[in-house]
Amino acid sequence: MSQIEQIDNQEERGYPKIVDTRLRQLYYAIEDSKSEALVITHVPHVRYLTNFSGSAATLFVTEDELHFVTDDRYEEQIKDELFPLPNLKTHISRDPWELISENKILKNITTIAFEADQLYYSDAILIRNQIRPVKFKPVAKMVEPFTIPKSPEELANIEKAAEIAVQVYEKILTIIKPGMTEKDIDTEIAYQSRKLGSENDPFDIIVVSGPRSALVHGTASDRKLKNGDIVLMDFGCKVNGFMSDITRTIALGKATKEQKSIYKLCYDAKEAAIQGVRPTMNGKNLDAIARKMIEKEGFGDYFQHSLGHGIGLAAHELPIITFRKDDQVVVENCVLAIEPGVYLPNKFGIRVEDMCHVTRNGGRHLTKAPEELLIV
Repeated sequence: MSQIEQIDNQEERGYPKIVDTRLRQLYYAIEDSKSEALVITHVPHVRYLTNFSGSAATLFVTEDELHFVTDDRYEEQIKDELFPLPNLKTHISRDPWELISENKILKNITTIAFEADQLYYSDAILIRNQIRPVKFKPVAKMVEPFTIPKSPEELANIEKAAEIAVQVYEKILTIIKPGMTEKDIDTEIAYQSRKLGSENDPFDIIVVSGPRSALVHGTASDRKLKNGDIVLMDFGCKVNGFMSDITRTIALGKATKEQKSIYKLCYDAKEAAIQGVRPTMNGKNLDAIARKMIEKEGFGDYFQHSLGHGIGLAAHELPIITFRKDDQVVVENCVLAIEPGVYLPNKFGIRVEDMCHVTRNGGRHLTKAPEELLIV
């Protein structure tokens, strides 16, 4: 019986139903790629299918079996953690390709596909030489499209991570003051995140102030905060592997009319995008909703990055909401981080980033920044 038949004939399952949907879609994708098997090496993708939370894993998907390989650090962990998927075989090895070869798991396979956008070329060459005469076929975006919609359980984890991030921000507002350094705030965000329940930092925290706030992805420095500074903080939290991502921009002590105006512009552009998003919408068209508002006010040249991105087990997932591509499609039950910004070199930068859950009726806020520039 094929793996798809096993999935379809299950009477009970001890894991979320969406995993079956993802596996079924994977098998159709394997067939479309004219391959007989697939290897998944990107750990977040492995987790979407198996629930494995460790840092090293490889999943081989064949017509009638799933072979999960990790190393001896996780031998006990996987006993409690892995979903009870049909025909799932577990293996302990530091070299998954050696194990696959020794156990002749690919003996009846002529072509195995791999995630072309997740494996270094040099590694792909070594693996290809190791498994010959089996053909090693690169296929782009093999797994990720099926992880875009989130299950109710996954959404609950993302919402909790978002809730913690908001609590962290509220705590920072009671602490931040002139004389503290950007690194002080960075450290405080990390500390408060752990204290409030985040597993770790899902990505590098951004804290930039004064003229440095115009650095889109600047890292915290020893610069001391001053009265009149704009302070931009971009950070997230993590719950059961699922991430949040918000940016909050505040003013210390006072703010100029220009700063207030640009903040409101970014806020309104963000809100327009969240209110305008719909399933099946092209990401380029969603980007345009916010970008046109910013361009109309004369700041188009100062909003150079994409409007947003998907988020889940990775900080940046599909779809990418960008003016640079027209192949990104928003789907129902995906989660987006929407983050318009305006960055004036040597003056200041402002970004407002919130998360939304895409429903059939539009975007549902998971976080919501203040409508006006907050002066602390």
